[in-house]
Amino acid sequence: MTERMLRQAKRGNAEAFIALCAPFEGMVYRHCLQMLKIRADAQDAAQETMLRALRSFQSFEERSELGTWLYKIAHNICLDILKRAHRRHENASLDKLRESGFDPPAGNPTPEDEYIRGGEQDALREAVRTLPERQQTLLSLRYGDQMSYAKIARIMKLPLGTVKSALSRAKEDLRVAVQDANQ
Repeated sequence: MTERMLRQAKRGNAEAFIALCAPFEGMVYRHCLQMLKIRADAQDAAQETMLRALRSFQSFEERSELGTWLYKIAHNICLDILKRAHRRHENASLDKLRESGFDPPAGNPTPEDEYIRGGEQDALREAVRTLPERQQTLLSLRYGDQMSYAKIARIMKLPLGTVKSALSRAKEDLRVAVQDANQ
């Protein structure tokens, strides 16, 4: 990315922004599709990613790669979409259960169990948000998207050994953050 184009994009030049971000559109869409599983939802999420990135581009700091920054925005948008869909589905399911008088058989998770599990996932997401951006991205790529170390190294333009050690450190920091949140 050229410094000139970056400066222009930060000043609101949409053409410069498009030129900088166009190479990442496919990656953003594929990530959204992988998370959301529905093409229309993935297209909407990818479009929302680019719109959100355009609106906040002046805040882009060159500490991270542009692709990594866009990937993180897309990931967060997809998480929000999934969370809203889960809540809608959960509310509809609970309403149907109540209407029918159904009592779940023993051994299957109850709505209360699901609620507790959801709370644990929310707590984990919150702990991840306390980590530095680079660690969040590494954890998201490795465990959220199940990418190989080699693919992560290519995306983040880091040596393979750095990715492995940084992920190890991120997991340790996450473990500490979860413990701190539980105390």
